[in-house]
Amino acid sequence: MHDDRFKDAFFEANRKSKAIAYLLWFFFGWFGVHRFYAGETKTGIIQLLLSLSIIGLPVMLFWLLLDIVLIPGLINEKNLELLHALNRGDGPGVATEGRDTRDDGLLADPKRQRMLEDLRAAGYRKEPRDRSFLYR
Repeated sequence: MHDDRFKDAFFEANRKSKAIAYLLWFFFGWFGVHRFYAGETKTGIIQLLLSLSIIGLPVMLFWLLLDIVLIPGLINEKNLELLHALNRGDGPGVATEGRDTRDDGLLADPKRQRMLEDLRAAGYRKEPRDRSFLYR
């Protein structure tokens, strides 16, 4: 029980906010700061370098308009990665003993867990679901 409260507190303290990402996009978008915030360091560096070059400015304009739509997905993906790390035990605290967790952090039975491990061993990679508010 103590681990669950600690994980919840850790998640709340480290989760990313879409509102903050949009504010960073609005004020510092030309420098890719919103990408750095979302954990997309490589594309943040690319945006920074493009914004410093005259040739890259038209590309950056298009990319910034595209990021209006992409920001929610980037933030959701980063928050899901944090949840996965906490549930796998990679983050602080250890997964609660006696409980198996599946990829989305919910309880799963051992049969399903073995099936997912077999699929991963065979090279199957589950694509993350779009969990934006538009699809609810």
